[in-house]
Amino acid sequence: MSLSRRILLAIAAGCGLAMAAANGGEGKPNGQDEAAIKEFVSYLAKNGVKLQKDKSGWWAVEDEKADCYRVIVSLKTFPPSATDKEMQAALRQINLAYMLNAPSHLAMSHPGLQIIDPMNQPPKLDQIPVAAKLKKLFTEYRPADPAKKSGR
Repeated sequence: MSLSRRILLAIAAGCGLAMAAANGGEGKPNGQDEAAIKEFVSYLAKNGVKLQKDKSGWWAVEDEKADCYRVIVSLKTFPPSATDKEMQAALRQINLAYMLNAPSHLAMSHPGLQIIDPMNQPPKLDQIPVAAKLKKLFTEYRPADPAKKSGR
């Protein structure tokens, strides 16, 4: 095997490990990860932004007004033991811009648009209020204190 192929293989393996670390160490979210995302999605719903997971794993805003597009985001979780630096390092390995909410051990991609009807031109992303609201709610989000949940 040539040196360049070995280097490419090492880089690919490193990217795979970084993505696994960003997902809490697994390819699929574990129960704790799913609970963290479920709690965040519930928080958004209470604040007027309803997210629905689609078949591809992205989260889409349910918006009746948007008939030719959907606002979408990707959500990632981190283990409770992950430090701020470890979470940031894991996100730098992913080729998608994520915002980190370190206290909640969650990362969310910047909102994007998925075009549903290519015949209709959607508005610019910065003109869609729910995209800005989604970013604001993400940065303000703080998960419920686990000690309060268990009654301690």
